[in-house]
Amino acid sequence: MNAVSRILILVVCLSVFPVAMADTEGEITAALDYYAEMWNERDFEALRGYYDPDFVLVTSAGMVSLQQRLDDIKALGGSGKDAGEMSYAGVAVRALGDNHALAYGEVLLKFRDGSSIDNPFSTVYVRTPFGWKAVLTHQ
Repeated sequence: MNAVSRILILVVCLSVFPVAMADTEGEITAALDYYAEMWNERDFEALRGYYDPDFVLVTSAGMVSLQQRLDDIKALGGSGKDAGEMSYAGVAVRALGDNHALAYGEVLLKFRDGSSIDNPFSTVYVRTPFGWKAVLTHQ
């Protein structure tokens, strides 16, 4: 293989990665947008599709399983409680190989009484046949 061929292969390989990263970033951003939309519509059952079955939430209080997370979400918004309007800010996405990625930023909740909560988060995603799924979140 001559030098020109090697350079051509390198240019092609390098040009493919940004496209793959752009797809990953766009797909994960869309997943976060979907999550916020379902939260704001109070369709907490639909949120299950955002998570990988092996999901774990890591908090200062300890580890939370997927089922406990879903139960906690339902309790937050049940019986007309104000679960807040959710949005995200400052989200960055980084590829962690072909089938994993990291997103981090802030999750914002604004409540009817005018109060708000801004929490930093980081989430590791796994690529599945059904799209990117959250497998680990730290809040």
